[in-house]
Amino acid sequence: MAKNRNYFVCSACGTDYSKWNGKCESCGEWNTIVERTEEQKHKKSAASAMLLSAVEMKDLSRRMTGIGEFDLVCGGGIVPGSVILLGGEPGIGKSTLALQVSERMGSLYISGEESPVQIRQRAERLGINLSGMHISVDNDVDDIISLAQKLKPGCLIVDSIQTVYNADIPGITGSVSQVRESASRLADFAKKSHIPVVLIGHITKDGSIAGPKLLEHIVDTVLYFEGDFARDFRVLRAFKNRYGSVNELGLFSMTQSGLHEVKDKNRIFLNPFRSVSPGNAVSAAIEGSRTILFEVQSLVTFSSFSNPRRMADGFDLNRLLIISAVLEKHAGLKLNTFDIFINVSGGFNINETAADLAVAMAVASSLKEKPIDEGAGFMAEISLSGELRPVSQVEKRLQEFRYSGFSRIYMSQGDLDRVKSTGFEGELIGLKTVRDAMNMVF
Repeated sequence: MAKNRNYFVCSACGTDYSKWNGKCESCGEWNTIVERTEEQKHKKSAASAMLLSAVEMKDLSRRMTGIGEFDLVCGGGIVPGSVILLGGEPGIGKSTLALQVSERMGSLYISGEESPVQIRQRAERLGINLSGMHISVDNDVDDIISLAQKLKPGCLIVDSIQTVYNADIPGITGSVSQVRESASRLADFAKKSHIPVVLIGHITKDGSIAGPKLLEHIVDTVLYFEGDFARDFRVLRAFKNRYGSVNELGLFSMTQSGLHEVKDKNRIFLNPFRSVSPGNAVSAAIEGSRTILFEVQSLVTFSSFSNPRRMADGFDLNRLLIISAVLEKHAGLKLNTFDIFINVSGGFNINETAADLAVAMAVASSLKEKPIDEGAGFMAEISLSGELRPVSQVEKRLQEFRYSGFSRIYMSQGDLDRVKSTGFEGELIGLKTVRDAMNMVF
């Protein structure tokens, strides 16, 4: 007879323990460790192996959804048999995007949060063709897999994974053990059937996907939907992708008729009126395969505190502190009695050092109350010695500046020396130090 082994698991993070503890050592939560019983098997199947050269190659050509931004973030389309986890805040547009993908893929849509009537009302409002879609509100993972094996849809969409359960696993729906086991069963089904699976996941207060961290390891691709509810724009980012780059992002606008792709991406992050007020500078960032122009806004004002404040929104605060120190040391700016506030317009986040020169010039412009000339762009990294360092993919950045009508680009001398033909018709200015930049711009 099989023996039962008692073990303990944290219901918050899924960590296993051999005995009960009041506090989980992994996540720090109290009174979340509960007892479970696992049936042990007397025998395990013998391990087997085969030559890699003997593995049968199958058609793994990507399937296009027709939504260009979504296909881009996925790496060029959905790979058959892949599992995609789509997370984001409530109301951000996860279900809307899933419905739009479902229309183009001939999907089986599993809904655990809405009734069929509600989904049809939303689909008709979005103008979605309903003829090729199947819908079910059955949340038992075994029933879902059986239904998918019978219908053989182009894609299986589960909204959401926290509502799916396995009748053989103890615990309420949405618990760590239920989410982990259900996701594992669906991932196994995807690999065997070559039907792609899209799982929609809720997020916790700290912004991570609810459920065990193992959930992100089970799937092939993790996508996060981000956006400011005060704006209509949404950003889809890849944080894990076994079949493509994790640096890609997709841009959408939320309208009454659903999510629409943003073709002119620079209008999100740039002021369309090209403000020439002091404190504004433009730079270019590389996000995956695309180049995005963004505007850095700076406000430098006299401080009433003994310790001046430094605040940054969309830019690394530690990097701002370094740039401020370099401007004081090597450019002669007296910033020790001024508060400095930096904002990247459009809600964009800068994670590379190519924006250093734009931030420095925006700070100097605000301090001197002198606007930067219209049509000027900046791209260079600033070292601690005040020197300007080259940046990556300078040709792509110059092309984007040219497409957007910029006529003068300030860059490091090293980039100017190695740049090849870009078709840029404006003026390229090579600089060696941040002091040279100050003298040339102002």
